[in-house]
Amino acid sequence: MRKIGFLMILVALTVVAGVKLSAARPATPAGALLEALPDGIGVAVVDFQKIAGSSLWATINAQEKLKSAIDKAQSEMSDLGVKLSDVHSFAMVFPAAGMNSPAVALTGGFEQTDLLTRLRASGKVKLTSEKYKDFDIYRAGSIPAAAPSQKPSGTKPVAASVVTTTKDDTAFVFYDANMLVTGSLEAVRASVDVKTGARPGITQNARLMDALAQNPAAAIRFALSLTPAMTSGLQSSDLPMPEFSSVTLVFGTIDVASGIDLNATLRSDNAEHAKAIAERLNGLLTMARGFLGSMSDPKVAQIAEALKTVNVISADADVKITGNLPMDLLNSLLSSSAKKGQ
Repeated sequence: MRKIGFLMILVALTVVAGVKLSAARPATPAGALLEALPDGIGVAVVDFQKIAGSSLWATINAQEKLKSAIDKAQSEMSDLGVKLSDVHSFAMVFPAAGMNSPAVALTGGFEQTDLLTRLRASGKVKLTSEKYKDFDIYRAGSIPAAAPSQKPSGTKPVAASVVTTTKDDTAFVFYDANMLVTGSLEAVRASVDVKTGARPGITQNARLMDALAQNPAAAIRFALSLTPAMTSGLQSSDLPMPEFSSVTLVFGTIDVASGIDLNATLRSDNAEHAKAIAERLNGLLTMARGFLGSMSDPKVAQIAEALKTVNVISADADVKITGNLPMDLLNSLLSSSAKKGQ
């Protein structure tokens, strides 16, 4: 059960624009969040303040299906003692072993005593703890609903204390009054190792840190080192996909100042390979625009319009991809999807 960390991540990326952030504390700088995280192959930093001040939330919240999903997710988080409005910002690092168990550093309006009190009071969570290198690491595991009893009515139910934590529990550790690191137990222990100097942190990864620094003011920043195993999975027999095996780094930003703005860079090993990738991507874009533009479905036509904002160029060993989805077009796409689903 990893809802505390991963539910926050998945929901926040979609709905963080609706968070009413507390002004009681200044936001923890992104550098401080990253200093608590271990090295890895990928990193992302999200500035909630910028997204919260955008118009994205109003557009999303106007869609009933999305609003219902958001409300459900926030309800589940509340069951775990965490409110979406508690979270101010977060940074996450993906380990070299895979993309499924990131270590996540969060800052917000929650405090250790308050959060632990809420967790202990929840009837759906069992909280345990361990001491690791002088830090208290907590683990929260879900308590399954009791099965219908076949015993006489006078039989006492099994006590919740018999429930034990598992490898799927969410682990977390507090480092100061309003910052914690969460994830799998292994990820949180790795964070503690970084804090104690026992292992390198993500801030010592010059390649990824340089990529993140390209646009420090963006709402969302990301950087990912690619391996041959990753790029081989991008090949397709159905589409004339570029040869991505030369790409070793992907980084970029997402902003919401004027809709949804994407700026991504694919870093190849040389300029020749980068040019070939850009040409192939532009060919695919031309095909997609032509095909979608020829269809009579208004929703498909809107997607074709969105693709017109995508621009792909090569510059030395880099392939730069930019695009903008204006808020009115996003609202129209969401509205069309909602009507179709009725």
